Amino acid sequence: MLVVTLAAAAAWHVKAVPARAQQPGPTASPGQTLQYDEKEAQRIDKMLMCPVCPAETIDQAQVEYSKQMRRVVREMLAQGHSREEILDFFADRYGPQVLAAPPKSGLNLVAWIVPVVAVIAAIVGGLLVIRSMAGRNNAPTEDEPLGEEGLEEYLEIIDRETSG
Repeated sequence: MLVVTLAAAAAWHVKAVPARAQQPGPTASPGQTLQYDEKEAQRIDKMLMCPVCPAETIDQAQVEYSKQMRRVVREMLAQGHSREEILDFFADRYGPQVLAAPPKSGLNLVAWIVPVVAVIAAIVGGLLVIRSMAGRNNAPTEDEPLGEEGLEEYLEIIDRETSG
């Protein structure tokens, strides 16, 4: 059964550590209250994708599987696990695709660098185009008379040919 498997996996992986709690959370068993930071739990919920629902994190999904994952997050926080340990726990079981953002290491680093480089290249390219367009404004205006320097030779040839 899926419920037992996920809870059993969490219980097997989680070691007994004194709780460093700030707020009471859901009860693990009748009469026992888990102590953990709910804001941290919600941040972690936003970092984990629901394995069942397409494009939803476990804080958005309302399926039973996501609810179980949220309970496991809170149980692990209550037992003193860090955010990285919890994310690693789920990534070990479901693969890196369970993480809402790809890890910033290895080949996934490309997913973080390419968009930044592309935006910078687009800005630099746009500035260069604007600069070159501004530099092309060399055409004479109405206020400037057309100069005849260097044209005397050609004007003499034209005069000779037209006069006959």
